[in-house]
Amino acid sequence: MKKIIGAALLGAMAAGAFAADAKITLNYRSKLDAFSLRKTSIGDNDAKVKEWLDREGYDGAGAQAATNSSDTMKFVLNGENAGVTFATNIATNVKTSNGGSLFTLNEYSGWMGWDLGPGRLTLRSGNWKDGFADGAYRVKKDVDAQNAEGTDFERFKLGTLFSKTKGLSFVDNLGGSNSALLSTADYGFDVADGVKLNVLLGSVYNAFDTVTDADDPTDTETTYYDAYFVSRAQLAMDALNAEVIFKKPAPHKVDFAFYVMPKLLDELTLNVGAAFEIDNHEKEEGGYTDWAVDLRARYQVMPELSITFFTNVSGTNLENATGDKVGRNVSSGIAGRKGAYGWVAGKDNGFTANASVTTAMWNNLSARYKVSESLAATLNVGLITPLGTADNDDNDYGPEWRVVPAVQVYAAPNASIWAGLAFSGNSCTIADTDVSSFNFDIPVIFRVKM
Repeated sequence: MKKIIGAALLGAMAAGAFAADAKITLNYRSKLDAFSLRKTSIGDNDAKVKEWLDREGYDGAGAQAATNSSDTMKFVLNGENAGVTFATNIATNVKTSNGGSLFTLNEYSGWMGWDLGPGRLTLRSGNWKDGFADGAYRVKKDVDAQNAEGTDFERFKLGTLFSKTKGLSFVDNLGGSNSALLSTADYGFDVADGVKLNVLLGSVYNAFDTVTDADDPTDTETTYYDAYFVSRAQLAMDALNAEVIFKKPAPHKVDFAFYVMPKLLDELTLNVGAAFEIDNHEKEEGGYTDWAVDLRARYQVMPELSITFFTNVSGTNLENATGDKVGRNVSSGIAGRKGAYGWVAGKDNGFTANASVTTAMWNNLSARYKVSESLAATLNVGLITPLGTADNDDNDYGPEWRVVPAVQVYAAPNASIWAGLAFSGNSCTIADTDVSSFNFDIPVIFRVKM
């Protein structure tokens, strides 16, 4: 680690002689559960039900997010008309002897720009973990350390709650994955006094698509093509900010999303929008329409107190299907892990094959109160509720909830320890057997940013 940081620092010092701005940042965060308790009640302990619940992880085994430590090291070199960024995630406790990766790419990109006509043209190319998304629309100012590695606060990013819907699971991630090369042309100009428009066109290289025959799951055809199309238009003015996203991730798929951030009050940050994905295959070949509606709001009640609220309703018309091509797994995990109810379409569990949740809602409320410069209190309440299931699913899925009061102690503005008491639970009826689960954890997060 010292050699890596030292080499990056030397690189930054050398690059400073040739650029206007050169810097290196380090973001270290580790999470552990100081205590964990799991309690699951399975009615009369029906063997098939227990087998299925064990397979789906309903009993909370591993329900907390994976314990991990990770550095994110970023090196940025920017000039007036060009720049480069390199960032890597360093897993400090990974077992490389077991095939784990010590380094994973976070960002590797370059840009160059020209003043052209009434505006400015910027070309970018590279790999991004978050696909050059605009984070402002995610309303996550208070995410800080209390996110608990994606378990609390922003449990879901903008888009769908259904994890198998690749295009909508993080819809404003233009690149889709940091394993593919994203290249964009972005042109920004003033439309009128106080009104600016940015138009981005781009492509993602090295994409492919897989289609599985509905009648024969072993018949899988993969189509390779060089690139797919992405675009984004953003409008900024005094009254609001807005963005429209259009992607063509496969020959038979289109993604469309729009988000609007009206500026109603100085203390209020608000975002409302929706996303859609359409697969124009015939239904028996895996065609579907997925949709998601997001509302996010943050209100600064007073200088010491802020409240953030997220809500999302997602749905799909896809049911009675088999395999990943149409499987829709609600990435529930408000107890920390996806599929706590086993909401998996097309998984033959012996008594409810092809079961699926077709509509679900996620609500999340977070509050942060700054007691002093060195102490803050936080509260996060999350709820995931299934609203509809496939016609052939006779199970009854209740809501899954999680409540986490916590404190955060600061040694410096960018160095803190966050610790909470996490209570979570859920219930359902599987094959006429009532099931309930209760979990208690003490999560602790250690964070330092430099």
